Amino acid sequence: MATRYSDAGYEIIDCIHVAQRFVSWMYAVVRPHLYGNILEIGSGRGTYSERLTRDFPGSKLIFSDIDPDYVRQLRQKFRSNKDVTVLLLDMGKPADYGKIRQRVDSVFALNVLEHIKDDVAALKHIYGILPKNGRCVILVPAHKMLYNTIDVALRHYRRYSKREVVEKAKLANFRIRHLSYFNFVAVLGWFVNGNLMRKKVFSYTGMQTLNALVPVLQFIEKHILRNSFGISILAVLEKPGD
Repeated sequence: MATRYSDAGYEIIDCIHVAQRFVSWMYAVVRPHLYGNILEIGSGRGTYSERLTRDFPGSKLIFSDIDPDYVRQLRQKFRSNKDVTVLLLDMGKPADYGKIRQRVDSVFALNVLEHIKDDVAALKHIYGILPKNGRCVILVPAHKMLYNTIDVALRHYRRYSKREVVEKAKLANFRIRHLSYFNFVAVLGWFVNGNLMRKKVFSYTGMQTLNALVPVLQFIEKHILRNSFGISILAVLEKPGD
């Protein structure tokens, strides 16, 4: 049976896909940590994939997803790009990594690892396909106390603390190159909608409001809060080269 997202998962992918300011903001914090040939896990509708083809000309790019419909869409979208390979890939299945036939220098997975039951095993699989000094860039939901009805609807196994990210990265033999929070303003909305109101769906209106406020929020986060608090944790893991 083909693996598919929950209804809430499809909804959040659609919401984010049209929130281009927010997408650019998130991509801006990830892009500096990527290099060489890149594997994107959980490409969805190609929201970030399009930017990778623009910013990494000449690199071999692998876009992947667990949903067959998204894989078909990605293959159609990038069919004329000879540097792009599209794979049906489940981050939690060891056999799927055998589909990768080329060198991968960096991997990134935004809001994917929390969907994997054995997340340490998944990180070990990624470690195994990377060369020395290769990077794994992940964005995961932060703050265990925020785990609520929306997380359940999205099929999240967990939310993370910074300490847990560090511990699990070490179990997979990675070293931490960078660790910070992202998107401070969403914490309040997540708590009110999920913890207090017990909603199970992602707020489209809230996403559009967040999208409109991105320039202001980006300034506050970078220059005032300095990424010290947020709804997500950005972690850059590196495979030791010595």
